[in-house]
Formats: sequence, structure tokens, C-alpha cells
Amino acid sequence: MLKQVFLLFSNEVMLEDERRMKLDYSLTEKYSENDQTEPYYGIQIAKHLGDNVETEEITGISYSRDTVVSIIKKLLRHEVTPISMVEIVDGLITEGV
Repeated sequence: MLKQVFLLFSNEVMLEDERRMKLDYSLTEKYSENDQTEPYYGIQIAKHLGDNVETEEITGISYSRDTVVSIIKKLLRHEVTPISMVEIVDGLITEGV
């Protein structure tokens, strides 16, 4: 299974204790072994804080790139971190983005 990750947006957030947290929002693209013609898209968020990097990924959200990019833009706008991403994306999909 071939997977590619495309960094779409980065956001730097100043925390209350003056530390800077960087959030990277990426689009993932995977092809299944059975179907090499149509990729399915997912989301990856990486949080950089000091020397620590925390990453979360949801694969296979949709075959529509536009739908997944639209979700990523909402996550960016609300500064969603990896720890809350799965729950929030689930809610957005349930609402029918």
C-alpha cells in the first residue's frame, strides 16, 4: 500500500506559559493494493512542542480530496491538536461536513 503525506498548513500557537507550539496539518493519500487508480484521503496532525513531537492520523476518510481538505481547514481554524483530532473529525463526518 503506497502512502504519501502532503503538508498543507502549519500554525504556530503561543501557549499560556509562553512556549510556542507548532501544528502541522497534512493530507494523506493512500492507494489500496486492489485499486491503484483511485486514492483515498486522510488527515495527519503533528504537534511540535520543544523536542517532543506528537502525531495522530486518520486514514481513509474519503475518496474526495476536496472533502478532506475542507475538514483540514476547519481543524486548522480551531487549532485542533492530535489528541482531540479523532473525536472532532468523527463529529464533523457525522454532521456531514
